Amino acid sequence: MINTVNSSIGRSGRAPATDRAGQSPRHHPVSSAPANGGFAPDVPHRGGKDHDMARRSAEAPPRRLRTRLAAALAAVTLAVPAGLTVGTPAASAATVGSITGYGGKCLDVAGAASANGTQVQLWSCNGSAAQQWTVADDGTIRALGKCLDVAAAGTANGTKVQIYDCNGTGAQLWSANGTQLVNAGSGKCADATGPSSADGTPVQIWTCTGAANQSWTLPGGGTTPPPSGDFTHPGVMVSRGQLDFVRGRVQAGAQPWTSAFNQMMSSRYASLSRTPAPRPVVECGSYSNPNNGCTDEREDAIAAYTDALAWYITGDSRYAQKAIQIMDAWSATITSHTGSNAPLQTGWAGSVWPRAAEIIRYTYSSWPNVNRFSTMLRNVYLPVVRNGSGSNGNWELTMMEAAVGISVFLEDRSAYNAAVTRFLNRTRAFIYLPSDGPLPYTVPGSGLDTPAEIIGYWHDQSTFVAGLAQETCRDFTHTGYGISAISHVAETSRIQGQDLYPQVGERLRHALGFHSRYQLGEAPPSWLCDGSLTRGLGPITEVGYNALANRLGNAMTNTQTLTLQQRPAGTNNLFVAWETVTHADNLN
Repeated sequence: MINTVNSSIGRSGRAPATDRAGQSPRHHPVSSAPANGGFAPDVPHRGGKDHDMARRSAEAPPRRLRTRLAAALAAVTLAVPAGLTVGTPAASAATVGSITGYGGKCLDVAGAASANGTQVQLWSCNGSAAQQWTVADDGTIRALGKCLDVAAAGTANGTKVQIYDCNGTGAQLWSANGTQLVNAGSGKCADATGPSSADGTPVQIWTCTGAANQSWTLPGGGTTPPPSGDFTHPGVMVSRGQLDFVRGRVQAGAQPWTSAFNQMMSSRYASLSRTPAPRPVVECGSYSNPNNGCTDEREDAIAAYTDALAWYITGDSRYAQKAIQIMDAWSATITSHTGSNAPLQTGWAGSVWPRAAEIIRYTYSSWPNVNRFSTMLRNVYLPVVRNGSGSNGNWELTMMEAAVGISVFLEDRSAYNAAVTRFLNRTRAFIYLPSDGPLPYTVPGSGLDTPAEIIGYWHDQSTFVAGLAQETCRDFTHTGYGISAISHVAETSRIQGQDLYPQVGERLRHALGFHSRYQLGEAPPSWLCDGSLTRGLGPITEVGYNALANRLGNAMTNTQTLTLQQRPAGTNNLFVAWETVTHADNLN
C-alpha cells in the first residue's frame, strides 16, 4: 500500500506492485554503509506525532520548499477513511483492530475467505478486513462475520485455529492472560506453529508456555509485559550464550567469525598501548563544532568494548585489564556533557559503555572500581538520556538504547521499563507501516499536528510506503543510526526476557529491506525523496537480520545480500561495532 498527499504539491509517484492482493508491497530487508564509516554530524530537529496521508499521484516540488508546501497543504483535501481526523490519532473502538503476534505479524484469515474452517495464520500487517478483529464482551473474537474457533472443539496440542459460525461454545471463547490468548474449551494458548513468523504460518493451540510465539497484542493495547525478577548478565546486546558461540567459532577458525575477529583485533581499538583521554566536561556542538572530548569519549568507549570482546574470545587477561583501565579513567574524571549535541553524544557513548562493562563485570575476576563506574552511568549519563529528545528520530532511539543498557547494568527496573515504553513509541514514529494510516504516526505532544508539519518533519516526503523512515530523505546514514538502535534495544530486551520483536519486528524488517534495496544500488522512483537519495547506511544490518531472518525465519533477500556484501562489518566509530563478530548467524 502506498499513501500520498492528495494534492498537486508533494512527492508522489507509482507504488511498487503488491505481493498479495490487497496487501502492502513487500520490501525485503537489508542495509549498508562503509565497514568503518566515519562520523556523520547531526543537528537538532523538532519531534513528531501520529498520522497518515491518502493516496494520489502528483508532481513533486523541490525538496526544501517548506513555506510553499505548508501553504499548499492548508487547502489540500485528503482521501481519509471515515472517522479519521487528520492531525490527531485515528479514533477507533478499543476492541476493534489488528491482533499482532510473533515477529510483529498480524493474525490473518487465510485468503480473506469467510468459509467455515478457514485457517487462521500469521501474515504481514496490511489493514485488510481479514486482519480486523472484534474482541467482544462475550469472550469471542470475530472477523469476517465469523468467530475465532478451535477446530472440532479439540484439546490436543497442534489443533487448528480457524474461523467458524459463532455458536457460543467453549471452542470460541478466549481470554487474555497477560499477552497470551487462552481458549476456554481447551485451556490451551493460541500459538504460532514452528515457532515461525513467516507469512502463512498457521495458528494452532498448544500448552501455554509463555514463549514469544504465544504473545499477542490485542486492539487498543496490550504490549509485552515488562519482565520481573533478576536481570540477566552479561546482557546488554550480547549474552553469555552468544559470546560462547563466537568464541567457539573463532577458535575453530570458522568464517565469517574469524575474519571479522581478525579485523577487530587489527583495529586501533584493540591496541594494548592505547591511552584513554578522559576530561571532566565533554563539549559537543553541531557538526562537531566544538569537539572537546567528543571523539575521545566515543572511541574510548568502543575501545573498552573491543577489549572486553577480545578478553572473552581469547582469554587473554591483558584485554580485560585494558578495558578496566579505560573505564576507570573516565569514571574518575567526567562530570557532564555540554553543547547542542550533548544528548546525542551521551546516547552514543552511553550505548557502548554498558556493553563493555557487562562483559567485564560478569566474566572477569576483579574490577575494584566498578561501583564508581556505576555511579558515573547513573549520575552523568542516565539523567541526560532517559527523557529522550524531540529532535530527529535517531537521537531519541540512540538515547533509549543507552537508557536501556545502563538500566540493565544498574539493575534499575523502573528506569528500564520507562526507557522501553519510550522506545516503543518512538520506533512507531520512526518507521512507517500502512497500518499507521495515511500519515505516519507521531509521538503525542510533539507538536506535529497538521499534514504540513508531519511532512516537513519527514523531510518533505509525502508518499509513504512500508519501511520508509522519518530520516530516509535526509540521508541513509542518520536513518541507519535509528535502525541500528532499534535492533540493539530489541536484542537487549530479548536477553532480559522481554521479547519486543512482536512489537517492532515488522517495522524493523521493512525498514531494513527498504533501505537495503536502495543501498544496493537500485535507482529511486521519482516519488521517493524527489528521486534523489543520499546513501551510506552503515554496518548496521547484522543484528536485525540475525534476529528476523535467522531466528524468526523471515525471508529477507535484500538484507541478506547487503549483509553478506559488507561482511565483516566493522564500526561506524560512534556506537556500532563488530556486529559480524557478535551476531553473524548467532541463534543464541
